[in-house]
Amino acid sequence: MPDLRPRTLLRPVRHHRGHGREGGRGATGPMCETMTVSETPSRILVIRFSSMGDIVLTSPVTRELGRLFPDAETDFLARAEYVSLARALPGVVAVQRFDPGTGLLSLVTRLRERRYDLALDLHGNLRSRLVAMAGIAGRVLRYDKRRFVRMAIVRRRRRSRPVPHTIDRYLEVLDRLDAAAAPGLEGAHDAAEMRLPQLKVDGAAATMVEERLAGAGIGPDVRLLGVAPGASHGPKRWPPGRFARVADHMAKSRDMKVLLLGSEADRPVTGEVARAMERPAVDWTGTTDLAMLPAAVRRCALLVSNDSGPMHVATAVGTPVIGVFGATHPRLGFAPVGPADTAVTLDLPCSPCSLHGNRACRFRTHACMEELDPGRVIAEAERRVPV
Repeated sequence: MPDLRPRTLLRPVRHHRGHGREGGRGATGPMCETMTVSETPSRILVIRFSSMGDIVLTSPVTRELGRLFPDAETDFLARAEYVSLARALPGVVAVQRFDPGTGLLSLVTRLRERRYDLALDLHGNLRSRLVAMAGIAGRVLRYDKRRFVRMAIVRRRRRSRPVPHTIDRYLEVLDRLDAAAAPGLEGAHDAAEMRLPQLKVDGAAATMVEERLAGAGIGPDVRLLGVAPGASHGPKRWPPGRFARVADHMAKSRDMKVLLLGSEADRPVTGEVARAMERPAVDWTGTTDLAMLPAAVRRCALLVSNDSGPMHVATAVGTPVIGVFGATHPRLGFAPVGPADTAVTLDLPCSPCSLHGNRACRFRTHACMEELDPGRVIAEAERRVPV
């Protein structure tokens, strides 16, 4: 078994600096942190095992680490299926792969050999804590998931204040770097542009996207409407027929071609969208890996998506996105943050009904999605795509 004894002392702290758009980062109470980092690190590890959207939202942190410590090497630890996505994060030099089948001992041994000066645990679950505190780095900083605050929003709905955005909670970790270790830190990530997610788009992937589109008779001047109707849980999915109505309207009114995007698991849903459409769509479901997806989304003039990973990918590559929220809610801190992005929700009294959208509707109506009229999404889409 790995030595799980912590190498740094823990102490509770209360943040007082206001940040972000939703009442300020750190405004919700005490959190646990390691001792202040006062020496400039030369090797840094960022830990976020999964999932797509969560990894994308760490990009403001990895980018800021690159700015604060230009001479340091920043590694990123992710599950095997997200390695290609983590490689697209700004400021990341190398990606450390975690395969649950190999166990924690071999992972910890490998990470210890890297001799990290600083580790940032941006996952905050038991596994990431065990890894972070197993002597892999001289100092460890953890982010506060605000789980109890988010659960209060689920229980009290409209009576609770919004939780700070996930990006702000990630960036909050950097507030605990000592000024001597990170000159220029103070106030640097208050700027709105510092909060924007960012992904590097692979040039070969971008070329492949254009070649595939050309093969479908779509030239570089043709505007694409990306549609991502999948989601990790059923209650987060807007009915496929509604996506089809939006897609048909935009194809007709804005002379757009429709590109269906999703993983292999989303194939039944995207298939329903395609069958419900009056116009033909280009269906790339299950054919774009995480190296190609950012390039495909960047090629779109607009993406319409559920609350899912592709929604955040769109923001990170500069494509306007309309996120449809039902069982989850923007108040939980996962709304798209781009300047042309928007979240559409009915904001029902019963919403949100769970943190992750994985619980069946207690009223068995799924009204948050079933009653969301396509006209609302169409209106937002027309504002973002000129005639």
